[in-house]
Amino acid sequence: MNIRPADFVLEIGSGHNPKARSDVLCDKFIDDDHQRGGGIVADRSMIEADGQHLPFADRSFDYVICSHVLEHVENPKLMISELERVASRGYIEVPSEISERLYGWSYHLWIFNLIDGKLLIQKKVDLNQFGQLFHTLVTQDKNFLHFHKKYHPIFLVHYEWEQKIDCEFRDSNAPALDFNSSEIINRMLMDVQNVPWLEKWRPIIKDLIPRKMVSSLKTMIAKQRRQPSKTLRDIVVCPSCKEEVKWEDKIIYCSHCDTDYPIVGGIPRLILET
Repeated sequence: MNIRPADFVLEIGSGHNPKARSDVLCDKFIDDDHQRGGGIVADRSMIEADGQHLPFADRSFDYVICSHVLEHVENPKLMISELERVASRGYIEVPSEISERLYGWSYHLWIFNLIDGKLLIQKKVDLNQFGQLFHTLVTQDKNFLHFHKKYHPIFLVHYEWEQKIDCEFRDSNAPALDFNSSEIINRMLMDVQNVPWLEKWRPIIKDLIPRKMVSSLKTMIAKQRRQPSKTLRDIVVCPSCKEEVKWEDKIIYCSHCDTDYPIVGGIPRLILET
């Protein structure tokens, strides 16, 4: 990620493992760990909000990180428009089509590919064909785990954008890539070989360091960084109408919508009622 030293950074879906460089954390499910690998981490400014209805003023951030979130949402087109609204640059990471077809997470709603610099998005339909087979192999077979880590780049889509997210929604459920094409397969394998050595070894290095230690290091780095020039009070707006809000002791109030949003444990809960 090409984050500049002075960038004000938002991370959406930060969950149990936020990036050290993020200044503001945003997660929709603070009290629900069902779709993540641990309890929520709230070691810096944090808001509970839906990425499809972000409670931030236009261009509040220089950079927005959206890692393993877009595949979960009901309306990725709406969320993409929100990412472009609140930041001028950003990074998206999602499982690739290969990963989705192999592992088939039941709570993922969309399939992603990155072809010629464009993010291709398709509705996911009945792709859980192998059930828990490959999830089990990853946890029980060291050889399969080694294969997964060696070819990690083919299981993920990394997309960095500036000003505009170049994307296309396709109605067809047919694979976006022709996996019978030797040209496409050779290009994918070449991409694996060209991954910088640090990125190639990152999954293995991460496994060598206990998760609690990694989390503590990230928290320490985040606290030692300079204090951002903006606070939540400077940038938070109503998630519905995007108008200014009034902060009180235990609520945030939008006079335009005549709606209260609670502040619980110091964290604003700006989720729209359904």
